Amino acid sequence: MTPRYDAIAEWYDAHIQSIQPSEALIVPELLRMTGDVQGLHLCDLACGQGHISRHLGRAGAHVTGIDLSSKLLGIAQEEERRFPLGIRYQLDDAQTLSSLADQSHSGCVSNLALMDIPNFTAVVSAVKRVLKPEAFFVFSITHPCFQAPEAHWEVRDGDRVTRVIPEYFQEREWWSVNTESVRGRVGAHHRTLSTYINTLIRAGFTLEAISEPQATGELGTIKPEFATIPPFMVMRWINAGTH
Repeated sequence: MTPRYDAIAEWYDAHIQSIQPSEALIVPELLRMTGDVQGLHLCDLACGQGHISRHLGRAGAHVTGIDLSSKLLGIAQEEERRFPLGIRYQLDDAQTLSSLADQSHSGCVSNLALMDIPNFTAVVSAVKRVLKPEAFFVFSITHPCFQAPEAHWEVRDGDRVTRVIPEYFQEREWWSVNTESVRGRVGAHHRTLSTYINTLIRAGFTLEAISEPQATGELGTIKPEFATIPPFMVMRWINAGTH
């Protein structure tokens, strides 16, 4: 798997640090669904430049951040040197997690990364292996029902913002036409919602909660389309089986 983020590492770091809808909508909800992490050993799966790892580290977790991009990990490691939180960053493939031992973690967190990875079944299998029984897997993804290939916004009836989804059931790699977006620069692997859910169920995970964050207040004014249609989804699963 080619680390496409190496080519945009500095741009991506600046993009994440700026005020983005994903930050305002997803990060608080992701952390809420993760819950109290004090003293827990957690894997930040596809951690990028360590944004979520630092949130978890400040909350008292022992964090191992895994990513395939050496350049993003370099940014994360530099931040750890400047502001130490005891976070360990490792170059590894989320589809194997070969550097992590079996049943070594109490939880796994992943923020807007699973769409980047070609083999979701392999990711779930790897996460299953490294999690302890009853450990959690919390992740956010672009909403597969609305962030699909060829999907776009249209304004109808004068000012009514509508999301058009011309192609949902075909699972494939796609690229946004917006070259100033993450999906326009690294693409994404579209999967149906049922593929996400059924893959985890078959692996022996139990679904505990789903959230579709809605833009409200100032963000809802800035991004009114996100007040009517959720761009992201957050799920919490529990490693309940013995697969």
